[in-house]
Amino acid sequence: MIKQIFSVFVLLICLPVMASGEELEGDYLYKVTTIRAATGALADLLEWEAQLKASEYYDQAGQAHPLLMRHSQGDQWDLLIIVPMQSWSEYHSAEATQQRRAAAARHAELIAAGQKLFAFYEDHFAYGPAWSTVKNAYAANDFFHIEMFEAAPGKASALLEQRRMENTYLEATGQTPNMIFRRAAGSDVDVFTIGFHPSLVAFAAPADVTIEEKEQEAKAAGFKSLADISFFLRSLISGHHDTLATKVD
Repeated sequence: MIKQIFSVFVLLICLPVMASGEELEGDYLYKVTTIRAATGALADLLEWEAQLKASEYYDQAGQAHPLLMRHSQGDQWDLLIIVPMQSWSEYHSAEATQQRRAAAARHAELIAAGQKLFAFYEDHFAYGPAWSTVKNAYAANDFFHIEMFEAAPGKASALLEQRRMENTYLEATGQTPNMIFRRAAGSDVDVFTIGFHPSLVAFAAPADVTIEEKEQEAKAAGFKSLADISFFLRSLISGHHDTLATKVD
């Protein structure tokens, strides 16, 4: 009996710790920028980002250092940059705005040099989990699965709920759920999610459950069946982009 209790205890402490639904989404505001480098300029773009990070720009601007993800496979951007804003009022307060402007003026030459390396640049503003949650997940992982969705007309709310349902299914089958971000302004992406993973191998590893268990958990999460997870998603979107990305330290 004692041996059985000990075995259960070991199993419990070895299971991955999953964030709750509240931690996987929220009302913290982010600016998410996608950049495609000019032809032949990707190495220069990465070097410029390293120079900007090493400079005193972010400290002088009163900003946390952004999180950078480099495209590996999928969409056409080369870099995705996540900047914490907290809220519109906090980010655009007179004091914060003046501080950013002063820092930009001090580093105008460096900033201008980087902008010459862009072939494409787009800003998206979205509400997501708390900054500490996103930052800690980024620090603890090196591989990211990013899915960006444009909702079909009138389907934005249903799309958001589908992403929550899929997270419920992922958690129930021992897989890593995704952080959910919903549109505030900017590009035509209504919802995007980020899966944080230690590596490509961890991301690609199959769930350690049977097909029957997957079917059961899919229905418990609100889907008609396991196959319906994909079909239901596609009934709610007019377009989507999947990207695999790696960390830029």
